[in-house]
Amino acid sequence: MILTMSRWCVTLLLAGMALPAMGQSPPPKQPNAFVLTIKTGDVKLADDSQTIGGNDWSFERSATDVAAIEGETRLEREAENLSLGGEILRYRNPFRLASAPGGSFSGTLYTQALLAKSKYYFLPGSAWQPYVGGGFGLVWTYDYSAPLHSANGVGYQGVVGMQLRSDRVGFRMEYMALRARLTDDNGGKVDASSHGLFVGLSFFFGRR
Repeated sequence: MILTMSRWCVTLLLAGMALPAMGQSPPPKQPNAFVLTIKTGDVKLADDSQTIGGNDWSFERSATDVAAIEGETRLEREAENLSLGGEILRYRNPFRLASAPGGSFSGTLYTQALLAKSKYYFLPGSAWQPYVGGGFGLVWTYDYSAPLHSANGVGYQGVVGMQLRSDRVGFRMEYMALRARLTDDNGGKVDASSHGLFVGLSFFFGRR
């Protein structure tokens, strides 16, 4: 309950900071040299019951401490619809043995991703900018309490979203899906795939 309220508070704060953009004129035609976006959201594991290392584990489906930071740049004016950049994403999910009495969680699986991304903006010259995108990169999971081994592998991400922006500040909401089937130190499989809804605040710097 507290986590849900916290996420809504963050959402409302970001929206309140970005809503003044609705009354401003569309941004200039020249693309910004760099865009920095800070995001949080409601992320859920695709598979919350997994067999790892010969044991059955149950994970909290809803992730906590969800945070992402993304940097991107638009291409020259002739291809302003297209952006290139990267993202760092992190979240964590408590877990326990499926057979554990009482159902209390005994550890936490931390997931981090470093992704190269590209997005296509359909209306780059307007205040409302829908977009789709995708990316790939490295994904890691680890557990400080040691029942699960560290795992890593290649992840693939898809996003679809909407951005509302002024000249220097923007608010965005996007749906993200991450496919990340990893291999741990002993050759076991860990599925860190997830999906969720994000909100973010963007800052636009420079001109080309």
